[in-house]
Amino acid sequence: MTEQISAGGVIIKKTLTGNLEILLIKDKYGHWTWPKGHIEKGETLEETALREIEEETGVKNLLLISKLAVQKYIFTFNKKKIFKKVHLFLFHLLTDVKITPQASEIDDAKWFPAPDAINIIEYKGAKEILEKAVKKFLTLKNCNH
Repeated sequence: MTEQISAGGVIIKKTLTGNLEILLIKDKYGHWTWPKGHIEKGETLEETALREIEEETGVKNLLLISKLAVQKYIFTFNKKKIFKKVHLFLFHLLTDVKITPQASEIDDAKWFPAPDAINIIEYKGAKEILEKAVKKFLTLKNCNH
């Protein structure tokens, strides 16, 4: 079985009214999820997550808060089973930027109020990871919120 390693992130921002919003992308399978992608040679997991977020959404100027989770799953591609590990990090958006979805990779990208993001995300284990991200974000004092 082939193994793939990716990295990505849960990006949270606080609105002017104090509500939390989470950036999600709509992947080519029609599912809402977080930005992620394959590691390039010489990159750290954190660098991969930041690069993929910027490539897929145009969003940058992020503060890394912490490692969040490692998702592990098996899928089939071209009749081959692939074991995938996705290293996820929690990021805080420092200054608001325009989202520019990468049309070749994803179908859409947008901010969702945290409860809506938790309800709309579909992949196995994703709701729990978003809930953990929101709790962690709310308990941290160094996020300027």
